[in-house]
Amino acid sequence: MDALLRRPTFRVVPVALMLIALQRVVMPNMRLWGVVPQIVLALCAASGVAGGPDRAAWFGFVVGLMFDLGTGSPLGQHALAYGLAGYVSGVVNVVAVDPHWWLSMAFVALGGAVGELTVPIVSTFVSDGGWHGQRLSTILPVIAITCGVLSVLFIPLSRWCLAIRKKTWKAINR
Repeated sequence: MDALLRRPTFRVVPVALMLIALQRVVMPNMRLWGVVPQIVLALCAASGVAGGPDRAAWFGFVVGLMFDLGTGSPLGQHALAYGLAGYVSGVVNVVAVDPHWWLSMAFVALGGAVGELTVPIVSTFVSDGGWHGQRLSTILPVIAITCGVLSVLFIPLSRWCLAIRKKTWKAINR
């Protein structure tokens, strides 16, 4: 039973529910330059740095489906965006073996920007009328910066959610 509770599924769902609740209740009142920071997107992008592209795509898709089920958005819209954000940050993170904190922050910011750019594109395809036009030049930098800043908290949190231990380097004794 103890091993069952340590699985990533049982860790991801409660953390995602708490962050989705914060995203829906608290964050609309905390606008930066008229843009609502996306903390759920930041968590999904941080999971790419913590767990790699495959785990992050799974993580982002599950969290995105949970977000879509709680909002009135088309089912799968945020699942695609969050999965892509995690995948992009995970793929970019592959270039470094053990990146510095500032490089990880940049990777999460890039993944967050790609994920946020995906939302209006998908909205356009489902004819939801979601293209932001001129405001996209304000939205993307704010989302990228907030995702980068939040990565300091969310990389360890997503590492815990995915049940990943931090890499330890051992010296070879001869």
